[in-house]
Amino acid sequence: MVSGFDKYFQIARCYRDEDARGDRQPEFTQIDMELSFTNREEVLETTEGMMGYVFKKTLNYDLPVHFDRISWDDAFDLYGSDKPDLRFDLKMQDAAFMADLSDFNAFKAGAANADKSVERHKRSGLKALVVKNVADKYSRKMIESLESVAKINHAKGLAWMKVDANGAFEGGISKFFAGKESEICSKLGAEKNDLLLFVSDEKWQTACVALGAVRKQLGKDLNLYDPKDVFHFAWIIDFPYFAWNEDENHWETEHHMFTLPQKKYWDTLESDPGSVKGDLYDLVLNGYELASGSMRINDPALQQRIFKIVGYSQERAEKAFGFLVQAFKFGAPPHGGIAPGLDRLIMLMCHEDSIHEVIAFPKNNLAASPMDECPSPVDEQQLKDLHIVCTEVEKD
Repeated sequence: MVSGFDKYFQIARCYRDEDARGDRQPEFTQIDMELSFTNREEVLETTEGMMGYVFKKTLNYDLPVHFDRISWDDAFDLYGSDKPDLRFDLKMQDAAFMADLSDFNAFKAGAANADKSVERHKRSGLKALVVKNVADKYSRKMIESLESVAKINHAKGLAWMKVDANGAFEGGISKFFAGKESEICSKLGAEKNDLLLFVSDEKWQTACVALGAVRKQLGKDLNLYDPKDVFHFAWIIDFPYFAWNEDENHWETEHHMFTLPQKKYWDTLESDPGSVKGDLYDLVLNGYELASGSMRINDPALQQRIFKIVGYSQERAEKAFGFLVQAFKFGAPPHGGIAPGLDRLIMLMCHEDSIHEVIAFPKNNLAASPMDECPSPVDEQQLKDLHIVCTEVEKD
């Protein structure tokens, strides 16, 4: 874009050092699109048009002209994820009011807004799920399996109780809230034979993620998916720009340092980094992140401010990114883009659970190709020609 290109796209081969799982591997392909003199609306509309054409042409499936848009805050607060599966309508709720209804101490921390991020979002870490008309189907053992899902995602536990045929609470933590059924059910929208699930944590995002994982498991267990809503796209927008690194005691960027902060936050970048939202966006489909993109910084002075906030000295920034910072000084247009993952898109279009099913020569967990045993050992002469010495170290 600095050299004068108005727009371009490329089918790009990418290599990333990422943990292996069903929807990713170290080597993958993406459709990389970049535009000059653009804005978020144009990028989103262009992507929506492309997806609509692809699905109609290949599957004869009609997508909506425009996709849902959900803020990052709401995505976590309602679904416990920044890539929510929206094919079923099971939303989490704020249950902070319940902390004042009993002496159940586990709920106190979650409602206290003890975490910095909670103060920023003004949302509590006491979250509830009301699962309709399943109380008679869920045994204690089944609920314990849901609790294990919550604990894997760093929750201390999963509290629960059922609404019986008479409208009273039973099981789990019900003894702490006896006599409070009317108020709780009214505020949470619970009815007879509903299962109530709770996660409480002093950190809002931890509570959201843990209960969101339970939500996702319930969607599978109860087959809650809308059969007419086969492909549910949504945009996640208004991401936090900065995140506080507690281990290293400094701010760092959530996305990358070249993402454009939303203009309304420019005056308070240094004074209130935790409130800054980035001009970036993710496209999600059926619980998977399908594409990620952003508007880019094109002003050298603004770029230097971002470097300084995240602890990059001018010397370090010049050494790491000098080629880019210098280029911006010659005048770079406002620009932005997005890059949908091609392998992941095809995986979802084929209703598969792993991109290995749609890649000709997939890699295993060791980043090796079982088909051709690549990478293969390098012989001594090749190493000698390249002046490389390999040494083996015995593990203790």
